[in-house]
This record gives sequence, C-alpha cells and structure tokens, in this order.
Amino acid sequence: MKYMRTTLLAAVGLVMGLHTATAGPGYEQDRKQLESVMADLIAWFPGVWDSYPQVHYERTVAMPKAGEHEHWHRTFALIDAPQVGEVVFYGQINVDGRDGPIIAGSQVLYKAVIDEKLGAVNIFGQGPLDPEKFENLHERPELWSKVQMREPGALNCDFIWRRDGNQLFGVLQGNTPEKQKYGPGTCAFISKRTDEEFRADAEWVLTPDQLWLYDNNWMADMLFLGREDRTHIKLYRAAPYECKIKDTAGSREVKAHDRGTKTKVTAKDGKSAELMLLRAEYPAATGVQDRLRLTLSSGPDKAAKIIASADEAALAPKITLRAEGIEASCTSAKTFAPLAKTE
Repeated sequence: MKYMRTTLLAAVGLVMGLHTATAGPGYEQDRKQLESVMADLIAWFPGVWDSYPQVHYERTVAMPKAGEHEHWHRTFALIDAPQVGEVVFYGQINVDGRDGPIIAGSQVLYKAVIDEKLGAVNIFGQGPLDPEKFENLHERPELWSKVQMREPGALNCDFIWRRDGNQLFGVLQGNTPEKQKYGPGTCAFISKRTDEEFRADAEWVLTPDQLWLYDNNWMADMLFLGREDRTHIKLYRAAPYECKIKDTAGSREVKAHDRGTKTKVTAKDGKSAELMLLRAEYPAATGVQDRLRLTLSSGPDKAAKIIASADEAALAPKITLRAEGIEASCTSAKTFAPLAKTE
C-alpha cells in the first residue's frame, strides 16, 4: 500500500516557503540571467536523489538534537507534456529508499516559466489528476501526453527561483498581497478543504550534486509537516551501479546505486549479513572526505557491526570486497533499476 500520511503537497498543492526571505537580499536579474537560471534548472533538477548519506552520518557520527531526518529517495524528470507547459518536470518521493512506497501526495507536476516582472523563474507545482495512474511517470513516456494538473486554476503560491552565488535558491511567495501577510517570501491562505489557514515555511537550495530542502507546514497554527528545528533534508545525486555478488547461496547480479543500496547476503558460517554501497562524506583526518565505500555488516541497521569494508574514490568505476566467503564487485552502469509499482 502507498505510504499514507499527511505530507508536503498532499492537501494544498505545492507547499514550499522560505523562513529567511524577509531578511534576504534584493535581486535584479535580467532576462538573460533568468534564461541562465532556467537552463541550469533543466540541467540540474532531473535525476535520482537520495538522502541516505545524511541518515548514515547522523546514525554513525552526529545525531541532531531533534532526531534523525527521514530517508527520502526522490526522482525528478524533465517530461514532454505541452498540455501542461513548455518546461515541465515530474517528481515523486519514495520513502526509505528506492524500493519503498511512494509518499502520498508527493507526485507533482512542475511547470517552469520565466517571469520578468518577478525577476525570477517561477515554478508552478501541483499534483496530477488521478495520481495513481501516473506513478513512476518518468519511466512511462507513453503517458506524458495524457497527464494533467489536478486543478491548475487553483494555484495559491509562486515558487520563485533565482541564482544565489553558485547555487539556485527557491522560495515560496503568495501570488497575491493577501497571501503574503507574513511578509515577502511567505504564503498563507484559507484552505477550501478545511476552512482553516494554511501557512508554509521552507527553502530549497540546488547545486549540480546536492539538493537541500526543508518544508514546514501549519494548519490552524498547528505544525503538521516538518521539523521544529528547521533543518534540511539533504539529498545527494545518485549514480547507478551493477553488482556481481557471490555467497554461500550462489551467484547473482544486482542493480544498485551509490547512495545506500543494501543487499542481504549469507556468510560462510551461514549467518545473515548485509552489503551496502554508499558514496558519502566520511570523517577524515581533517574534516570529511567524499568516498565510495562497500561495507559488509551484521546486526540491526541502526546498530550494525562492521565486518569488512572497501574504499575507493567517489564515482570510482569499480569497487570490490572479499570477506567471510562473500565476494562482491560493483561497476558503474548507465541505468537504474525500475522503481517498484504500488500494489
């Protein structure tokens, strides 16, 4: 079954805002600069993103005072859907990894346009009509011409993107003065579904390899989504790998990615163990270092005991581990395994 909980975009369309917007800088980006922003959005957004490197760091190095962040596997794709707009992205979130269920309400169509009046690229986001028919839409181009926004005439917030240094910065803004009652960079309105005030506070920061975001949402002054500490979920671009594994159960090939793919194996003593392929920032002699690591461990995920590990440079074309009667060799690949479909 689909992971059912109130989530971003579940009840109110695109729910993104900015907590620092009222103190943020002023922008005067002209048409050419905005065309550059659009080009980078088209180049940087599409892909496979995963937050497990953050989760792993929190579990093994430093846990936030407010507790562990959720593990999101997030997909964005540029799709050809002229009935929606000229530049259209599709996105969805699978919870707890690539094999996990889709978070209800996380399927979104994003229509991007250059708005010279706002001095920004404006992205209008809303869930698709009949979302169940369009799960994993990025993998189903035969459906791109059929998908529609749920209620395109009922958008309440502008999601405006500008360049800020070497990153792109997205903030929410009510599309009328009344919806900006909490100041520039905010969005608040009365929900037609609940007749209560909805308010959002969030920010998205995008580079070619990382997407940091947080989304806090209130209904009737009650926080129903997000974290009180306003810290980001840190998503990292993933790369596909193919792993050849040999253990006491036999030989097999597994499609993997380098942001935390886990595979059950059996050691020579017959005990169960787990292989994990993870490219992440690991503690180093000074600071942290981005490395690709293949780890063999045993025990519960949050208290796993490391049996053996192999290290290579980030994005290494190959990594190999041999230990406890287990052999694993992972090589870079061109494609990811298809996402699971909701039953």
